[in-house]
Amino acid sequence: MEKVIHFPNQPIEFVMPSSSKNNGRDITIKTIPSASKPEIKKFLESVYSYEVEKVRTLNMKGKKKVRGGRLIAKPDYKKAYVTLKSPVSFSPDLNPVRLVEEERKRIKKNQNQAPSRSEKSH
Repeated sequence: MEKVIHFPNQPIEFVMPSSSKNNGRDITIKTIPSASKPEIKKFLESVYSYEVEKVRTLNMKGKKKVRGGRLIAKPDYKKAYVTLKSPVSFSPDLNPVRLVEEERKRIKKNQNQAPSRSEKSH
């Protein structure tokens, strides 16, 4: 399973490998289909100050499912494999998945503690 870091104001997602095979120089990015290799390289160099050596891209089709007779499709995206000139490490604290899971647990706990509507009316 892969961990994904979302950057809401930018059309880019870092896809982090779950294994330790990564040497710190290779990163995978999901972005919009219209993004070009030079744009991806320029974005990473200007926003994140990474020194990019090489960018390879794939156009990916979004998954399609049929539910209740209706076709549900996820959007198409571009996957970019980026090789950096020097290794970089991603801190686990940057990964918002853990924070989202903790928030969901907290909300669920609060909902279980709050009395239901039927108890309030009686």
